[in-house]
Amino acid sequence: METVGNLACRVETPDPYLERIRERVFQRSRLYFGPRKLSLFRQRLETRLAQLGLADYQSYLDHLERTPAEYASLLDLMTINETFFFRNPDQFGHLRQVVLPELELVRGRELMRSWGESGKDSGEKVMKLRVLCAGCSTGEEPYTVAMTLLEGLRYPKAWDIEIVAGDISKSCLDAARVGYYETDRLQNIPPHLIQKYFAATAGGAFVGEELRSLVRFIPLNLNQLMGGELPPEFVTGWGGFDVVFCRNVMIYFAPSCQQLLVETLSRLLAPGGHLFTGDAEPLHLFSHDLAAVPDASCLVYRKLENTEHASFL
Repeated sequence: METVGNLACRVETPDPYLERIRERVFQRSRLYFGPRKLSLFRQRLETRLAQLGLADYQSYLDHLERTPAEYASLLDLMTINETFFFRNPDQFGHLRQVVLPELELVRGRELMRSWGESGKDSGEKVMKLRVLCAGCSTGEEPYTVAMTLLEGLRYPKAWDIEIVAGDISKSCLDAARVGYYETDRLQNIPPHLIQKYFAATAGGAFVGEELRSLVRFIPLNLNQLMGGELPPEFVTGWGGFDVVFCRNVMIYFAPSCQQLLVETLSRLLAPGGHLFTGDAEPLHLFSHDLAAVPDASCLVYRKLENTEHASFL
């Protein structure tokens, strides 16, 4: 007990085992549960203790150290998975109305130039479009991207499209791969797109094959990516990503890690590529080779054209 003036203040001593578990989470994922989020961390951890029938944090820490596979369940429990279709519609409008027409123009010119050059397979490597959704949660974002590409490109079948969607949560990836969404989760999708790209059921709808064929879901720990460890699922020989979505993810990292995350996302982009971040994640406080897109009605950045191709890929 400490006394300040005439007021008695009780200072709560942190549980040392809780602190060690929080450190383990940070070491594995760089997810940061500061003082404002400590109660959330404790609440979610106690849910896991109840699931396992463990009495206290010390028992759970012992279990964690004896059972390394438990880390997957712990990180799954700690991730925050709020998402929905066409979240921040202005960003998808910018992708459709600005980014895609420019890509069509640039790649079309490259294709025509390739026809006149010997030693090339008629532009076989030109009409590629590669998108990364980092922190894809239960799949609404990458499936929205897929719909936007199919609706926005004039000749989508002329493109070799790959959307790589990754998340640290196994349960989220499992749900995304199943691709079933209850009716209330479909409410932001225009009805004609539901009819076109989904298979309706009594209580919801399944994602159709046309969307599924464009999206590849992978386990993705951004902590490993920031450490230079490239998931094998990234390597396709295509070079950097044309578009990266990493929205409402940075805010859950420690401030000391956010600069590194920005640098990592920039390296993943091809020159001229676009990065879409969350509304609360402007990059003006960080050093990077990205420029805010002027006159855009949403938060979007572009990698400078004169930088080297993505160094990771």
